[in-house]
Amino acid sequence: MPTRLKQGESGTHGARRIARQRIKSALRTLDRRNKTDRSVHLARKELKRARATLRLLRDALGRSTYKKENAALREVASPLSAVRDGRVLLDALRSLIDYYGAPAAALPLGKFQRSLIRRRSQLRSSILEKRAPLREARKSLRAAQTRAAHWHVGRHGWSVLGAGLKRTYGRARRALQKVLRQASDEHLHEWRKQTKYFWYQLQIFTPLAPGPIGELESAARKLADFLGDDHDLAVLHARVLQSRALFPSAASQRALESLIERCRAGLQAKALLLGQQLYAEPPAELVARLGECWHEWRGRRGHRSVAPD
Repeated sequence: MPTRLKQGESGTHGARRIARQRIKSALRTLDRRNKTDRSVHLARKELKRARATLRLLRDALGRSTYKKENAALREVASPLSAVRDGRVLLDALRSLIDYYGAPAAALPLGKFQRSLIRRRSQLRSSILEKRAPLREARKSLRAAQTRAAHWHVGRHGWSVLGAGLKRTYGRARRALQKVLRQASDEHLHEWRKQTKYFWYQLQIFTPLAPGPIGELESAARKLADFLGDDHDLAVLHARVLQSRALFPSAASQRALESLIERCRAGLQAKALLLGQQLYAEPPAELVARLGECWHEWRGRRGHRSVAPD
């Protein structure tokens, strides 16, 4: 697969190739004539995967180049996030109603739900139905793809990729500790971001040892889902607090808030349980263990690594 490492290339060359492929995939999605919420979502995911891969190359690229390329990809994703946020509020509300059934369905949410639909339409028209924002995004992605082909990354292996993975895992682990001390929306959001980067990086390394690394990747994906659902509900909760006039009474507004809080509490409990298992291992030990998988994988079938580290 084009987004997996290959034994016949150095680790840094492989990561550079994967980053370019992710950028190309996002660009191809945004080049489609009929763009939908789903296509925008897919483009955003590809950009996040590209940024996760970029983090693996940080030591090879150097601080200046890394910061420049990361900022460029983040800037492209910004208007796409606005489209996604409009859809997320509606999806989160509908999922909440489905989950709680009759008690939620009985709430007088008509005006509030219609306001979310209008907001989604406004965001879509401001981005998808106007040429300028997406034209600029495509232009930036073409430039990023061209630059990526010439990134000076050397021919390194685990010494660079392992350091990048260790940095991401360490940040996610520290973010968890902050959540354990105070489960604020800000701390949960940061933990979610770092967990997603870690998950996307594990996807790249899974072919090295599908069993042990695959288990880590599966746990990271599940945790990212819990934290993602919680984040969407946090955004919905903030919108509810801003929309007092759209509810017939304070009691109905508070009833919806209560359902959101209950659902978030359950998601956070699941996330904390899984997260403490996933991030139990110190970063140095995790990277040393996966480094053994790397060296074993590079040595299979008599293959001699281009980069011995």
